Amino acid sequence: MSAALAPAVSGPARGATHETVAPLLLGALAGALVAGRLETAASCAGVALVLAVVCGARAPSRGWWGTFAIGALLAWGLNLYLTPGTPLGLPQVFGRAATVEGARLGLLLLLRMTGAFAALLALAAVWPGERAADALAGVLRPLARLGVPVAETRMMLGLAVRFAPLVRDETARIARVQRLRSGREPRGPFEWMTRVRAVVVPALTASLERADRVALALEARHYRVRPLVPARRDRSAGRIVSAAGGVLLFLAAALWRAGR
Repeated sequence: MSAALAPAVSGPARGATHETVAPLLLGALAGALVAGRLETAASCAGVALVLAVVCGARAPSRGWWGTFAIGALLAWGLNLYLTPGTPLGLPQVFGRAATVEGARLGLLLLLRMTGAFAALLALAAVWPGERAADALAGVLRPLARLGVPVAETRMMLGLAVRFAPLVRDETARIARVQRLRSGREPRGPFEWMTRVRAVVVPALTASLERADRVALALEARHYRVRPLVPARRDRSAGRIVSAAGGVLLFLAAALWRAGR
């Protein structure tokens, strides 16, 4: 536990070189979340994907891609058949016909999901580890005057980032143990769901117990939230252009959605 609470020590992070584009990434993320038209959603997704490549974002695992693909197909199918409009000519499902409007909304949702995920991956490369908590706390610092617990939120985010690898490894270990205990691969969806529950329940219990121990340790050591040191303002031309671009992306997505 002491190793997990120790400050992370690393060399110069590659993401620090690209920190100038962080405001543009935040604008693309916020714009993707509120976009209501294909044009703005595609713009946010394109900017996020390009910056993710430029910043050297780490590609997700195959399991992540599978989960994303299943969620995207399910969301597109629901929009395709549950949205009223002009019939598309596809076979009916439970008496519902696929519509052009549903296909459009499904594509819009896919672009929004792609833009948001790509922006998050790029931000993780720009602000590795706890730097994300400190950077976001610096952005939200003015809200502390209104009573928003910015410092406490930063501490919780920092702890979550430090303990995420431990929770991941513990979950993988429990999954291996349960697989060995079962003696074979699951057969059918019901056995698969039972196997998932057999992994999730003990993993969640272990995480709660670890959180309880960490809270007791912090209290025993009279831990206090360290003050947030104001970051040096970057007034370079690149930073200003990035901030302006992020604001424009978000405003275009939000105002165009409001004017529909």
